[in-house]
Amino acid sequence: MNQRHDRQSGLDLQLKYSALVWLLVAQVAVRAPVMVYLPVWLLPVLLISTAWRLRVLRGYWEPSSLIVKGVVIFLGVAALAMSGLDPLSLDAMSSLLLLSFAFKALEVAHRRDALVVVFTGYFLVAVQFLFSQSIAAAMYGAVCLTLLTAALVAVQESPNKKVSDHVKLAGLMLGQCLPLMIIIYLFFPRLPPLWTVSLPSDRAKSGISDHMAPGDIAHLAQSDGTAFRVTFKDARPSQNRLYWRGLVLSAFDGRTWSQFPDKIWFAGNNKVLQHNLPALPTVPQGQGVLEYDMLYERTGQNWLFSLPTVVGWKGDALRGHDYRLIARQTLNAPTALTVFSDIDSPRDAPLTPTLRRLNLNIPPDQNPRARARAKQWREKASTDKAYAQFVMAYFRDQSFFYTLRPPLTGTSDTIDRFLFESQRGFCAHYAGSFVYLMRAAGIPARVVVGYQGGEWNESGGFLTVREYDAHAWAEIWLEDEGWLRFDPTFMVAPDRIEQNLQTAVEEEGSFLEGNVFSPARIRWLTTLRQKWDSVQYGWRQWVLGYDTETQSRWLKSWIGKVSMLRVALVFGGLFALVLLSWLVMMGYFRRTDVVSPSLNLYRKLCRKLDKQGLTRSPDTTPGQFALMAEKKFPDQSAGIREATRLYEELTYANPSTEREVSLLARLKVAISKI
Repeated sequence: MNQRHDRQSGLDLQLKYSALVWLLVAQVAVRAPVMVYLPVWLLPVLLISTAWRLRVLRGYWEPSSLIVKGVVIFLGVAALAMSGLDPLSLDAMSSLLLLSFAFKALEVAHRRDALVVVFTGYFLVAVQFLFSQSIAAAMYGAVCLTLLTAALVAVQESPNKKVSDHVKLAGLMLGQCLPLMIIIYLFFPRLPPLWTVSLPSDRAKSGISDHMAPGDIAHLAQSDGTAFRVTFKDARPSQNRLYWRGLVLSAFDGRTWSQFPDKIWFAGNNKVLQHNLPALPTVPQGQGVLEYDMLYERTGQNWLFSLPTVVGWKGDALRGHDYRLIARQTLNAPTALTVFSDIDSPRDAPLTPTLRRLNLNIPPDQNPRARARAKQWREKASTDKAYAQFVMAYFRDQSFFYTLRPPLTGTSDTIDRFLFESQRGFCAHYAGSFVYLMRAAGIPARVVVGYQGGEWNESGGFLTVREYDAHAWAEIWLEDEGWLRFDPTFMVAPDRIEQNLQTAVEEEGSFLEGNVFSPARIRWLTTLRQKWDSVQYGWRQWVLGYDTETQSRWLKSWIGKVSMLRVALVFGGLFALVLLSWLVMMGYFRRTDVVSPSLNLYRKLCRKLDKQGLTRSPDTTPGQFALMAEKKFPDQSAGIREATRLYEELTYANPSTEREVSLLARLKVAISKI
């Protein structure tokens, strides 16, 4: 035990054991949430460094030597270099910072080292918001700030302070900063937040991709993540009309649907495609126009989702040739948009030759049965529309089955295998095969992917569309009518369109089977889940969505005409009010602060010596002050030395209650004799 204590004393020459423990606790708390998003190999490295530090703290191991630290740093950097991350990516930089944060703790023994760890921890709390901006992440970030500040207090204060004292002081300090933080947030010019920086890794992209193969959307349907939320200005449309268009897929290679055959084709026809649309007013007028506010979640992609047909919008977006909205920049943060749609408006009544060719093309040497059946059916139908309705009836009357567990269809003749063999599939199978049958009969057709339906939140008055609402359907072009929507999934599983996915696959039991802990699986939690969703929606709208435009509207409603002078006066006044409140609070706590009896007696000693011409400065320790006093007053040196020794024992030795009473009595006598 003595040997262990000696090692510990040598380690803690400048920092006491309690301060080092606080640092370790704060480090573990700060690292925990970031580990979910960074490379898996970092986890054992950080666990080993934490265990190593704990063993050193408890005196079982020696502090790391220079050679050991050099080897550890080399191995960490080498592992990061071999992890396959882009050296300039934020993932790589975050991993490097996390490694530095962990390795720095291995050598903390002095106050300066501890301060580096604490300030790096503050920055890592901000880095956490690169990966999540939810309310839970914000609350956890506040906990980390409190722990880091408590560690900072422990590093600076006396080791005899209780744990609760460190936390209480840290909470008080952060609480005092809160009013100033709110004022700066409301009035300071809005800058892009840290989390809007693009994350180049694949993990940064979520939601619907720019292509569709069999099984893709079924895989996405196992996620309960939020895609976007919608607030309608007036009455919302019925559930079966909520088709949120996102991407139009016109090219088919025999297995996968994509937007265009290749980039070269798109580059050659881009100008023709973009000129296909008429000019749109910013805010459309007239009856039949539906207005709604969209709040999109971060996806790392450019495409947006809206009801057909978009006839206007407010926000930073463009409209593509296929009547869908496209963000000017990737969605690296929650994005708000006001959209105007005319659901019954026709689209592309006259079809350009370029679009006709694009939406009739199919591989010539695949799916012979589907091609032959399409020609046979088309000869029996009087019109293109009658043929489309006949195919829809075929899906309804045959033994097709809607499932989230579709069988594999191979790599060739996928349409034939689905239509005439398995007849089991998800929306992508039905939409893709329907479009193929239309094209095989000479009717322009395309696949549309997006979302269908959504969950209406009664408590918040908005619609939440989640990833499992992802859906694919078809559009065909008819003479004098333009593009019309046909959804063969409705023929097979009407509950999917009229209600939701959970109802449609209830018998199969496949809803979110890959996400067994999702609250969406438990129906009796619906009310509680919706209330929490309302809170999150407000957080997204008013906190994360507080941009320059929102700030301008708020300031105008609060102070009238917005000018630099008015904003400066209001900001300065509130800032001064906060400072005044701080001064009042500091004076109050100073008056009500409970001073220990030993400190009161020692202050009495200092006042006695001050009257005799020796003043103690705040940065002078009791021991240093005693040496100064002995030199100046040699005839009182014994009493000064004894009083100082008694005070130090009372302050730093943590004596028992009986011993403390005895020491206080002796200290009082010693001071009275000086």
